[in-house]
Amino acid sequence: MYKFEHPENLWWLTTLLLAIGLFLLYYFARKKTIMQMFSESNLNLSISNFSKNKPASKVIIFLIASAFLIMSLANPLAGKKVDKQVQSKGSDIQFVVDISNSMRCEDIKPNRLSKVKQILLSMIERMTTDRAGLVVFAGDAFIQLPMTIDQTAVSMFVRNLDPDLISRQGTHIENALITALTSIDSSKAKYPAIVLLSDGESLEGDPSMVIGELQKRKIPIHTIAIGTEKGGPIPVYNNYTRVGYKKDESGNTIITKPDEALLKNLSAQTGGLFVGTKDLGNAAESIMEELRKTEKTENRSMVFSDYKSLYLWLLIPALMLLIIDFILVERRMKWQDLMKNFIERRNIK
Repeated sequence: MYKFEHPENLWWLTTLLLAIGLFLLYYFARKKTIMQMFSESNLNLSISNFSKNKPASKVIIFLIASAFLIMSLANPLAGKKVDKQVQSKGSDIQFVVDISNSMRCEDIKPNRLSKVKQILLSMIERMTTDRAGLVVFAGDAFIQLPMTIDQTAVSMFVRNLDPDLISRQGTHIENALITALTSIDSSKAKYPAIVLLSDGESLEGDPSMVIGELQKRKIPIHTIAIGTEKGGPIPVYNNYTRVGYKKDESGNTIITKPDEALLKNLSAQTGGLFVGTKDLGNAAESIMEELRKTEKTENRSMVFSDYKSLYLWLLIPALMLLIIDFILVERRMKWQDLMKNFIERRNIK
């Protein structure tokens, strides 16, 4: 069974059709110009090393190499899918991620949201038979991905996190936690835990209103404070171009700082782990280590997909073709003239 891990990259193959069209226009215009300047009989005499086919050969080699490179970016996979019912143990992890505009702050390079993605992807790499769901929030909150054991899908959704996913901006942690409970209830998670990644600037609602329900259901909130103690301004973008920084009504630049006290309090009240701004380098490892201590759900149904990446089978030939294309010159080489003369003499005999 064959498939591509990133089939969206295959759309780049359509650009090769445009390249072919442009080359054909150039090739026939070039041929017409040459035939106007030279006759068939004196062309080789006038330009001794002229080659009709070398330009086409170089372009064909380049196009084939480009096609191989594009397909290697799509990462072809070979293998088989085996459906099995197995007994396993794993945690149910509800990720709750702040994607408000303050997460664009660049006090952590390149920005806070990029750090969130790095931490989440590192945690997902450490997951084995754990299930995970994704809730995103700003002024509103919604379930981005229901609880699933498909960690590839979780990674894909994490990579696509962006503040533009939510039009209503702000930071409503209470709403985010209520949405997380809804996701947990719909997934029927038996021993869930919430992992909240935010700068903690709760501008709306009162997170303490949800604490009682979390305590009653023994659902811990593990919190990770994203940012630095010093904080920084919030960039403003227009069509992906930074045009300045967010200002208040008085025209002063707003400085966003993580509210570590709020996040630490949420963890303390629910029995979770708090990771501060100074410990972000070990955040993924610390949270996953804490989750390993919790009780696991048993008798979980799983689908195994055993695939092997084949991108090198395309990447290596592509690089070899590009080297050949670089070395190959458009004019006819001396050895080709010698070979042509040798064949002509044999035919005369």
